[in-house]
Amino acid sequence: MFDGTPDEMSRLVQPGRVHRRLYTDPGIFELEMERIFGRAWVYVVHTSQVPEAGDYFSTRIGRQPVILCRHRDGGVRVLFNRCSHRGAKLCNRETGNAKYFECLYHGWTYDTDGRLLKVPVPEGCAPHFDLGDFGLAPLPGTGEYRGFVFARCAGEGPSFEEFLGPMKANIDDLVDRAPDGELLLDAGVHRYKYRGNWKLQIDNMLDSYHVPFSHASTTNREGVQFSRREGDAKGAVVVEKNKTAKSWAGRRSFATGAAGHGWTSNTALDESKRSSPAFDAYKAALAARVGAARAEEILAPQFHNSVLYPSASIMGLNVHIRVVKPLAVDLTEVAVYPVRFKGAPEAMNRRNIRLLNVTHSASSFVQTDDMESFVRTQAGLASRANDWVDFSRGMGEEIEAPNRRATEASAMHEMAMRKQYQAWLAYMCAAG
Repeated sequence: MFDGTPDEMSRLVQPGRVHRRLYTDPGIFELEMERIFGRAWVYVVHTSQVPEAGDYFSTRIGRQPVILCRHRDGGVRVLFNRCSHRGAKLCNRETGNAKYFECLYHGWTYDTDGRLLKVPVPEGCAPHFDLGDFGLAPLPGTGEYRGFVFARCAGEGPSFEEFLGPMKANIDDLVDRAPDGELLLDAGVHRYKYRGNWKLQIDNMLDSYHVPFSHASTTNREGVQFSRREGDAKGAVVVEKNKTAKSWAGRRSFATGAAGHGWTSNTALDESKRSSPAFDAYKAALAARVGAARAEEILAPQFHNSVLYPSASIMGLNVHIRVVKPLAVDLTEVAVYPVRFKGAPEAMNRRNIRLLNVTHSASSFVQTDDMESFVRTQAGLASRANDWVDFSRGMGEEIEAPNRRATEASAMHEMAMRKQYQAWLAYMCAAG
């Protein structure tokens, strides 16, 4: 019987391979909810999604329902979404605006900072009942960097600064592209579910090896790129052959060690020479804020895709934030949030969103390929013909990149995934 001891966990993650049970065993999934999502720093929301006092966003961190709300003092609170009386989930909508939160069960009413304001029929309460003792419980840890809000359900562990580490540069790389220095995640959300384990999506985010094959219909093996057709009033997105595009083999991947974060380098996108009325206005606004030389650097982003382990990613090419929510051992929900650059011409922001619709929405060219791969992989892992999942590409060819505080390898190798499973094992053993 599997009891989740460190010895048992260690047998499941071996050099260059992991046991298929990591994707198929409901018992391991429940331990992940406790030991990873119950302890790690997890991305919750972007502050632009709660811009006004009373705005809220409810979600889950693993099994834990939480609510993030902007209070009247301008601060953002992350609270457990659970009435302190009988435990009912307090806020059942994902987003909205509220002056206060009232429990539907017995009417206990809370302020947007979590303080208990009112208990109906108070004469039935204990003689020394104190409203101050029954507020909504705050999460033990919260942290924010440039609008990205993270929280954790555990009171102990690495600090927020230790957790984020060199991934600040990945966030900076995207946020700096906004002329006003801020991102806006206010353009809605694409949401999809697939019948597969949550780690299949996390594995995939830093896997460049699959791109020429899984996405052959849109990239083909000679190299195809998405582009924006300049001069088109509607800013149409087209797919056109790019004979000069660098091979995917030219990309590099990086991993940050114990935290499990990583990213792939960007070798394809340099927009410094691009021109259209909307883009020229954008470049002028950016240069006015940071100077012409810095604007040229910003317009050649360094990062293609970044993973903030265990549950979020930043896409720098088709700009969006992706959040992975495990639902069951074989069911995962993913939310894709388009990014608008504050201060950029609206025409350019609209064009970026249309490009995302083409590539990473639930009915897009690219994302549907990945979901099909996830579903087929989950089905195939039911086979006991081989108990191991191979991640051995490029073993021994990694190098240290001290200037990036990371390990580096070819993006066509599987170093980044191996590092993720080292982090997985550390989480699962530390709480064992």
